[in-house]
Amino acid sequence: MKTFRRHRLQCLLVLLASALSLQAKVRLPGVFSDHMVLQRDADVAVWGWADPGEPVAVEFAGQRKTVLADAQGKWLLKLDSLSASAEPRELIVSGKDSRVKVSDVLVGDVWLCSGQSNMAYSMNALKATIYAGDLTNANFPRIRQGFVPHRPSVEPQDDAAVKWAVCTPQSVGDFTAAGFYFAREVQKQVGVPIGLLNSSWGGTSAESWTSRAALDLVPEFKARADGQIANLNQLPDQIKNFPAAIAAWEQANDRVDAENLGEKNGWHKSDVPAAGWKKMKITARWRDIGLTNGGIVWLRKEMSLPASAAKKDLRLLPGRVDEQYLTAYWNGGRFFEFGKQAPEFYFGYMYPTLPAKLVQSGKNVLALRFVVNTGDKTPLGNPGIEYALQESGAKFAGDDWLVKVEREFPPLTATALAARPATPKGDAAHTSSALFGGMIRPLAPFALKGALWYQGEQDAGRASIYRTLLSLMICDWRACWGADFPFLIQQLPNWTAGSALGTDWAELREAQALTARDVPNCGLSVGIDIGEAKDVHPKNKREIGRRLALVALAKIYGKPLEYCGPVYDSMTVEGSAIRLEFVFAKGLRSLNGQPLKHFVIAGADRKFVPASAQIDGETVLVSSPQVVKPVAVRYAFFNNPEGCNFSNGSGLPAMPFRTDAKR
Repeated sequence: MKTFRRHRLQCLLVLLASALSLQAKVRLPGVFSDHMVLQRDADVAVWGWADPGEPVAVEFAGQRKTVLADAQGKWLLKLDSLSASAEPRELIVSGKDSRVKVSDVLVGDVWLCSGQSNMAYSMNALKATIYAGDLTNANFPRIRQGFVPHRPSVEPQDDAAVKWAVCTPQSVGDFTAAGFYFAREVQKQVGVPIGLLNSSWGGTSAESWTSRAALDLVPEFKARADGQIANLNQLPDQIKNFPAAIAAWEQANDRVDAENLGEKNGWHKSDVPAAGWKKMKITARWRDIGLTNGGIVWLRKEMSLPASAAKKDLRLLPGRVDEQYLTAYWNGGRFFEFGKQAPEFYFGYMYPTLPAKLVQSGKNVLALRFVVNTGDKTPLGNPGIEYALQESGAKFAGDDWLVKVEREFPPLTATALAARPATPKGDAAHTSSALFGGMIRPLAPFALKGALWYQGEQDAGRASIYRTLLSLMICDWRACWGADFPFLIQQLPNWTAGSALGTDWAELREAQALTARDVPNCGLSVGIDIGEAKDVHPKNKREIGRRLALVALAKIYGKPLEYCGPVYDSMTVEGSAIRLEFVFAKGLRSLNGQPLKHFVIAGADRKFVPASAQIDGETVLVSSPQVVKPVAVRYAFFNNPEGCNFSNGSGLPAMPFRTDAKR
């Protein structure tokens, strides 16, 4: 019996010693991991966790620094300034009874790459484009990417599971394309290792990337954050209760999708006769085809695919589905459903992949079945589905879709409509401060050279406050790091956002330009000629990255490079014309030798008309016979000014502007 007790006591002591050993292990945050790049020519912060009061030693490149963990078990020290080095080294962190080794560490320049989908846009997306060779030739072992995982959190986090990767043809597909091309150009000119911290997420607002403390400084941002965070807290219960509530409402209002009659009648098949089907534009509302009260309706599109597209996955871009349920078929095969399961519940963004086994050369048919609650919605929030199909080489049998109603729902009374349960909407990624808390805060104070920012699409239409928001976010990040690091902004390119002649994107570009001008240590890269009318994600990230690199090389690295096209400075009225003066005015020219495009002029009535723009030395004289007493000029100040040709000796495009802006 004594032997048994003694053995049990020994086991308990072993378990206790094991538990204490686990507690005592020194730990680094995830950003310190194999293949990372440390910032040169700066005091490099290294931090982590250990037992309270535990001595911690950090060894790197001949340096050895020590510190004691504080009462909460946190510790931080700084290495002395490091010279750039492509020699792989080890970073060793030792505690009282444990040791952590980080291998293959280089010293160079670290750039934080953040924003929404155009920064998240990966090199993999270029595999089937003219830029595919850039992937196969991407053997750049001194370029590294640290990918920050998607982890939104309203509560600021102190760690993120960053995964660093060496740039090779096998790994580059996961790199941010804009960041990769930036790094490639900078390294070619500067010759030091480049680290990219890729912390980006598609479709997100700048508010998500700004701390709650900073947002609370501006009443409008605070109110928005309060509402979004309250909604996020309520969302679990809303999602839990919604299925039963909407099912009861649909039952009470004769909106139950009891049987798929269209599929029963073969409407999903590729050989359905066109008789009885109407034509419609996919951007039309359901009520425009007579479905005033909602119902069940089918859309069909026939196309011919080349042999090169056969037996390959095809990614569609239907965008947003709003309060409707969708089933998708290709050549008679059902391949995608959306809308009745959590968390989308009739609302959300989708990018389904069409499986290769359904794709064939020659004739193909896409059929979409919608269950629609009301008639005031559009089939899809993004007509880019046709563009995605065209990218595969598809040739359409007509520009319109064929549409047929399976069943129309009865009218809804005002009372019934008001009683419809609200569709749960919202998520952490699109909640104010959540991406700062989960994807920015955990990185600080990891030493940086600077930040690249490609975002604004989500905030178009809010330009009047975006200038304040972006400035606030930049200052917020710098306060978090305790460093006034450079911040480079990629200005939104041209795109047909709703209307090619609309100005919501133009105004957002202006807000970006004014932020870059007014916030110290900022730069701006203009991309007004790089966009694509039918794709919010332009493929020419090579030029995007190159232009960002030019700004960095000139303004930060001190290289004698031309990095900017003409920038409007001032105007003078000369009779019936306006003379414009510019910064970066040396060598003003038309890129194609044709008359300058996209200049408009207006009198006091602010009715802008197309204008003639003549280069006169380092100025431009703008006039129109329709305007005798001009007061304002605008250049490329609308969403999609295709073919911009105004430049200077750099060959870079002029920055869009309006002389009547509040500056």
